Amino acid sequence: MIKSTISSFVLFLAISCVSLAQNVPILDFSVNNFGQVQLGIEAKADKYYVLTTLHQPNLTYESPTSITMGVDGNMIISEPLAAFPQQNYKITEHSIANPDDTDGDGIDDMTEFNDMPRQAPLNFAEAIDFADGTTSIDNAETFASMAVVADVPWAPFLNGQQFVKFGILDRDTDEPKVYFINSNTWFIHAEFFNAIPAIVNGDDGSGEIVFNPNEILPNGVIGSYSFNFSFGDAMSFEATQRTFELLAANMPFLQNNFQHFIGDGGEIQHETQYADDFIGSRINVVLESEVFGDIDYIPFNEAEGFGFFRKMELDENPGSRDIVLYDALPNSLPRVGGIITSVVQTPLSHVNLRAIQDNVPNAYIKEPLAIPQITNLLGKYIYYKVTADEYEIREASVEEVNEWYENIRPTQPQIPERDLSQTSILPLDDIEFEMSVAFGAKCSNVATMRRFGLPEGTIPNGFGIPFYFYDEFMKYNGFYDDVQTMINNPDFISDLETRIDMLKDFRKEIKDAPMPQWMLDELQAMHDMFPEGTSVRCRSSTNNEDLPGFSGAGLYTSKTQHPDEGHISKSVKQVYASMWNFRAYDERDFYRVDQYIAAMGILCHPNFEDEKSNGVGVSIDPVFNTENTFYLNTQVGEFLITNPDANSIPEEILLYQDPDEGYLVLRNSNLVPIGQLVMGEEYLNQMRDYLQIIHDEFALLYNVVGVEGFGMDIEYKVTAEDHLIIKQARPWVSFWADIKSTFDLGVEQLTAPATSASLGDAEIVKIQIDNKGIRVMKDFEISLFVDNQFVETLEISDEVNPQTSAEFQFNIPQDFSTVGDYDIRAIVAHVEDGYGANDTLDIVLSKLHLLEGGITIVKGISKCESQIDITANVTNYGESTFYDTEIEIIVNGLVVDTINYDFGIPYLVDVDILIPITENIQQFDNQITLNLLRVNEEQDAVLNNNTAMISTDLDSTHDYITIIINADNYPQETSWAIYDELNNELIETGELSPQDSAYAQEVCVDYTSCLSLTIFDSYGDGICCGYGIGDFLLTNSNGEILFTNNGEFGSQAIELFCPNGEGCTFTTDIETTLASNEEATDGTITINPIGGFAPYEFSIDGGATFVSNNTFTNLAPSDYMIVVRDASKTCFQEETITVDYDILESINDIYLGNIKVYPNPTRENFIIEIDESFEVLRDINIEIYDFLGRLTQSNTISRNSQNLKTSLSLAEYNSGSYIVKCYNENFEVHFKVIKI
Repeated sequence: MIKSTISSFVLFLAISCVSLAQNVPILDFSVNNFGQVQLGIEAKADKYYVLTTLHQPNLTYESPTSITMGVDGNMIISEPLAAFPQQNYKITEHSIANPDDTDGDGIDDMTEFNDMPRQAPLNFAEAIDFADGTTSIDNAETFASMAVVADVPWAPFLNGQQFVKFGILDRDTDEPKVYFINSNTWFIHAEFFNAIPAIVNGDDGSGEIVFNPNEILPNGVIGSYSFNFSFGDAMSFEATQRTFELLAANMPFLQNNFQHFIGDGGEIQHETQYADDFIGSRINVVLESEVFGDIDYIPFNEAEGFGFFRKMELDENPGSRDIVLYDALPNSLPRVGGIITSVVQTPLSHVNLRAIQDNVPNAYIKEPLAIPQITNLLGKYIYYKVTADEYEIREASVEEVNEWYENIRPTQPQIPERDLSQTSILPLDDIEFEMSVAFGAKCSNVATMRRFGLPEGTIPNGFGIPFYFYDEFMKYNGFYDDVQTMINNPDFISDLETRIDMLKDFRKEIKDAPMPQWMLDELQAMHDMFPEGTSVRCRSSTNNEDLPGFSGAGLYTSKTQHPDEGHISKSVKQVYASMWNFRAYDERDFYRVDQYIAAMGILCHPNFEDEKSNGVGVSIDPVFNTENTFYLNTQVGEFLITNPDANSIPEEILLYQDPDEGYLVLRNSNLVPIGQLVMGEEYLNQMRDYLQIIHDEFALLYNVVGVEGFGMDIEYKVTAEDHLIIKQARPWVSFWADIKSTFDLGVEQLTAPATSASLGDAEIVKIQIDNKGIRVMKDFEISLFVDNQFVETLEISDEVNPQTSAEFQFNIPQDFSTVGDYDIRAIVAHVEDGYGANDTLDIVLSKLHLLEGGITIVKGISKCESQIDITANVTNYGESTFYDTEIEIIVNGLVVDTINYDFGIPYLVDVDILIPITENIQQFDNQITLNLLRVNEEQDAVLNNNTAMISTDLDSTHDYITIIINADNYPQETSWAIYDELNNELIETGELSPQDSAYAQEVCVDYTSCLSLTIFDSYGDGICCGYGIGDFLLTNSNGEILFTNNGEFGSQAIELFCPNGEGCTFTTDIETTLASNEEATDGTITINPIGGFAPYEFSIDGGATFVSNNTFTNLAPSDYMIVVRDASKTCFQEETITVDYDILESINDIYLGNIKVYPNPTRENFIIEIDESFEVLRDINIEIYDFLGRLTQSNTISRNSQNLKTSLSLAEYNSGSYIVKCYNENFEVHFKVIKI
């Protein structure tokens, strides 16, 4: 067998056509180590050979699977996938000089073969430019060059994976076209097909191919490829088999390491409908639940936050400052401070959309209650951050929490606009956009859309009930007084469940309350205007939703008044009552919305029943962020979009703004037949026009034309009568959430002058002011301070439009001519500005030297053969980038060298430079000095930081090891690398040449460290035993063999070792949690190794038993012998640890019984008194916190006091609950005091 010939010329074949090919006898049949067939034939060098395969298990599908260039004499024919029995194969011989056209595309095999990957001899697809993709992937390098690593919202199993998209057209015909998409260029399949261009009469198979570099397959191959259909969907065996074979036939480098992946959403369908059909095939199916079973973290919304950490049940209600942990996804969720779930979410789940809306951290964490770092924080204030790679969670102080929420809440009370001058119910056609202050945004937006020129009936017709009616109803029943009493109730303030119950009772009172007769008459008159027998939909339309920074989406209730339900006041009062549900009240409270000015209007229109479909559309693409598209999410009938049933999949479509580009189906609904749309093309064409009009018109009305991120979110239905209805429009929630207030000016940046060496004594300061609100802003002030000294205030009368910026300059020149730092502060002020967190800009402006650098020595390490490695750090403190850095080296008083570092070092960048020193070295007390002589061939400005010194001996822990490799017949395939595992550092690499049959290389290493040697084989068959008998070993400086390896491996072999032959040591960081008392068994030990080789094993019984988990729980107070060993089984760490019990807990009980707090409840003053019989050894500190955790006052009871008590006053504080904390070094107890 000629290995180099096979590695160069094995390729695939896909479809046979009429030719002069001759059948070739198969002389030998075997299977290699990877499970691939090895078919021996007698071949010729002027021929090529096509292998055709009859596929199992049903033997109804036959296709060519490889093409191989011939050699004279015996040769092996193989294919990329697993071997079938010999009778399944047929080999045909073809002339290289007169080649055939196997795939039937009109281009001969050899032309296409020699133009791979642009063309492919086994693929009917036409050649395409590499920028768009290829028709074959001829090697791993081609795959890597087209692959991306990206997060995919609609397929989270692809997040963090390296993948290439593919698309197959006409898969089930005799002319299948396979495309491998350059995913750096095209991230959406349809955009690729439009670009090449291709006529898409049906996308028979599209998806992604993922490379899994760390997977070791049972056949020994390291690294696998798996393909999935879009969204991880499951398809029939026939569809999957054809896709699998067509892809593999055009990926010639595979080594039976190709699999089929099915996502979580397709698993049930696969297992119940298709799985049995795969039995006996060569398709290895991998399910997401298996692959990602070990994944312990998935970030869904990257953000950070503070709050009180609570484990929630579905029937419990979180507060706005709670960070919640759920074992199951709730159907709805109010505003919270952060979210952890132990079940995997989807990017479009209600929970995640809520997290995105409120910009709070949200992540899946596997078995969070098994992680002490998490469970130990339950019931405490925490900081929680979600990033792409990890989460951070730690205990936080009350002060941190308070500061956080003060910064993210509006700084001023939000007074929603409420116009009570509109005293009559009006038809929608009489309500204008500006009348949202009287009818609510929902009502006025629907009314406004009726003027957009959309076809009659597209926007519902009906009436608007103004805020005036709600206000009069509330006053008529004295409900405003009831609200005041309720929200000032101490229990309502301090206790969440009490607040929920009181709000529920209040809603019942509203529903049961009478209305004034005039109101009943006007409501009846409106109701009578609808055709007889019409069910009327009464929809909430408040002045406290669709507001900047506060969308209010989903907070309020809409009701349908059916013909047999009597007076419509019943439904109106139900809508009014929803103003006071818990979620709505809590949201308004968090955003400082005035509860008394909040008002409810109602939009009334005919109810739509038995609709054929319903959905949500956005006039931008907020999910995938594609350009010039609209996003549609449509469900069959009345299935919910925002919280769909687990078994109902909505249809997702990207609708291109350009009609010629059509639309892209991202996901088909599973509630309609395959190939059928929920939203037919007739409705899609209408929706394209409607969304464009709605977007453009509202952009003008909201004064945000051209502002990035603005889009309109609409709700629509296709009625039983086949009419497309737009029933609601509001600004897209994430755009609205970023706007903190209707009126909001912010100081964005200092635009001039800039930090530099050229700052002078008459600099004019310029500031950029951003209008971050939605109203034109003018008549404001900007003040300037320099080094805490007031400079001047500008009175600005210019207008700044919403979502735009303007630059303003101060008049008084400033002197920045002295080298150093200047503290600049700019403050913008406007009487109506509702968000103050961005009103002040603090920035440091620096006058620099043109050239200024500094040098330090980071470390000095003695190495082998009297060598000392010095790590120097050079920092650029000046304006000019360093292009040439000259360093003088002095060893024991003698200048031994001058080096030049010629890489660029910009301002405030520092670099480490390794400097090996071998000259003038002595055994002890080497005095080494580094002088920064020049930068850019000049002396820098400051000399006192240009010298660094270090004293070091020649004592070294370093010595040589020797790598010895006895190569196989192909030494050039072998390379190696030495890693310092303790410091995660690559020490040295090397490779063999074709002449290196016997190879030895010395490497200097730290003999106290933990190291690894990796031997690589580029062909993937090791160095033994198919093509020569090879092996490798490693010796230390004494010639002792540390290990040997027989050379039988795939692509790489890794050996862990300790150079001194005695094992290595590492350290551990051990944390313990006290048992609650002497008899308890609730102590814990957590062991964190530092150094050594992962994975580790842990023991707390002196090494009698080892486990892989580093946390031990349910421990009684006792001594425990900790033993940790690393993966090498030669490195150990031992330590005795004591788990004690909480003496303080017992002491707290004693103190708790000897401290009295009275009177409680109190109107003003209360007393804290220590029992006279109790011995007080230290002063007792007293702190009082309000219900938000803010420290309000503090005091002390002296241990020397004659009277061990003190009086405190709550006279100046609001009614409610307060926490009293009494403590000293020996104890800490808490009391709850209620002021009435």
